Amino acid sequence: MKEIRINENDANQRLDKFLEKTFPELRKGMMYKAIRNKKIKVNRKRAEFSQILRVDDVILLFLPDDVLIEKEKKILHNAKINVVYEDENILVVDKPAGLLSQSAKEGQDCLVERIRTYLYQKGEYNPKAEHNFAPCICNRLDRNTSGLVIGAKNAYAAREINAAIRQHLVHKYYHAKIEGNLRNDIDVTLYLKKIDTKALVSTTEQEGYMKAQMRVHPYKHEKNATWIKVELITGRFHQIRACMAFLGYPLAGDRKYGSMRKEDMQLDAYRIVIDPIEMELEQNEFKK
Repeated sequence: MKEIRINENDANQRLDKFLEKTFPELRKGMMYKAIRNKKIKVNRKRAEFSQILRVDDVILLFLPDDVLIEKEKKILHNAKINVVYEDENILVVDKPAGLLSQSAKEGQDCLVERIRTYLYQKGEYNPKAEHNFAPCICNRLDRNTSGLVIGAKNAYAAREINAAIRQHLVHKYYHAKIEGNLRNDIDVTLYLKKIDTKALVSTTEQEGYMKAQMRVHPYKHEKNATWIKVELITGRFHQIRACMAFLGYPLAGDRKYGSMRKEDMQLDAYRIVIDPIEMELEQNEFKK
């Protein structure tokens, strides 16, 4: 028998979802059968698949030990991050170009792992005290894009910031260097579809394509190049890169989308603004 007490980071999620994330060896069929047969209880009472867990709920699991092995959480030693803002719930960090935001391979160096190591070294994250939560990022940047990323220290912050992003309350601004001479502001509305590691672009809405919107302002001109500021209205995969290339202004050095220049791509998320949300923030605008 195993007993689990729900903490603040575990709370406000369904019982079945919590068990799926906590015990990777517990198959869905076995889990649902155990709940029906009272082999899994909450507060010593019959449990429901969809019941929402609350702080201090106690889950009792009368199951074999080999399916109740919790996922091991590893901590890397690299905590090198540039923190732009930090409070009790979130931190905003400046990701360098060349670093993955998140890795599918456990233990690989990436921004998420560095944030977890940073918080672990500060005493703000104890992986042994958590069942399935770990500090996470709420917005991702491509490996070769630099700039601001919001990290959530707890589940409450992750829910609040992710909800704000879905409701378009988080505004993201970028600098980029493009090929060609763009003279006027443009409001872009196109449609993107991700195919493997590239985005396809359409001028019309089609099945599988998502609307992509942004505002583009040219502010500095060089020989056969323009520096632009971009305000994202939506946040699609490779949105700036694919849309600007489609319009005839690929990012300089972005060979995936047609640039022939032998230089590093310049794309930097330099500013984030968060509209008022329920979670209190000491400031709502973050700049590099």
